[in-house]
Amino acid sequence: MKEICIIGHPSQLGGADTELDHQIRCWHAMGLKVHICHTGDIDRNCLLMNMAGRGCLYHAPRDWASLAGLDCISFCNGEFLKSLPEIKKYARSASFVNCMTFNFENEVKMQEDGLIDFHLYQTAHGFERVSKQLHGIGNYRPIMFKPYFYAEDFPFHARRPDDSFRFGRISRADPGKFHQSQLWIYDTMTAPLPKAGLIMGWSDSVQKKLGQAPPYIATVSPNWTSSQEFYRFCDVVIMTTETFENLPRVGFEAMASGSVLVVDKRGGWECQVDSGKTGWLCENEREFVYRSCRLSHESGERDDFRIAAKGGSTCSKVGVC
Repeated sequence: MKEICIIGHPSQLGGADTELDHQIRCWHAMGLKVHICHTGDIDRNCLLMNMAGRGCLYHAPRDWASLAGLDCISFCNGEFLKSLPEIKKYARSASFVNCMTFNFENEVKMQEDGLIDFHLYQTAHGFERVSKQLHGIGNYRPIMFKPYFYAEDFPFHARRPDDSFRFGRISRADPGKFHQSQLWIYDTMTAPLPKAGLIMGWSDSVQKKLGQAPPYIATVSPNWTSSQEFYRFCDVVIMTTETFENLPRVGFEAMASGSVLVVDKRGGWECQVDSGKTGWLCENEREFVYRSCRLSHESGERDDFRIAAKGGSTCSKVGVC
């Protein structure tokens, strides 16, 4: 294969979109010519990614006829699935990297219709969760692949302000991403310095679920500032979710940046965090409070963790390029 076509578009928001951004770097390093055929309009957010400047070749959005003979791939894109009957009239092959936590209804339908050539998975636990509905349907061909993280995008910050205990969480503004106890954890934990929090990914629907954040926590939209600035602010990322995370990009970004992780003991977090050495994995809300309090008091432990995590993930399925 010398060329590949992305159906969709990378962005700076959302795990699949940021992962795609990093994968493009690796495809280019491998010598592949990368095409992009977006399922939506090319808006300002798309242009800010500078994909053309990085060597990607743009097709007109939804110009499926222009895909003739190309191998196509899409990352967690529902519009791709809806358009597959048209796409497969022209494309040589179509591969799908799904959300790794649930199956799209159209994903199963397109597999039944024989329109998905390959399903790509990054972790064994992700495969186990979302492959069950697909086994035995048509010519189901799952492939495990190694995702890549471009560490140079996230500078490491060893020295941190000592005027407050700075913490936060970052995600899409989706209430399902937030555990009901998130604000309770922040309010219950104690610290020897004033607490200063930042939640990036807040919305009216999130506030409806969790309630009003305390005054020492700033609640902002997902694109309020860059991810890099978020991690520079956060000495510790204290983040619990209701969703099952496959291989969170937040984990890679935080470790590369020097922000210590306090996260759920399940799913992809267990691949990324060596609990007690590079961060803490927590089984319940009270353990979140305990581990967070400990880190707030033990600056030496925070420094040990961030330095140990700087080398990257402990998961063998992750590459750093």
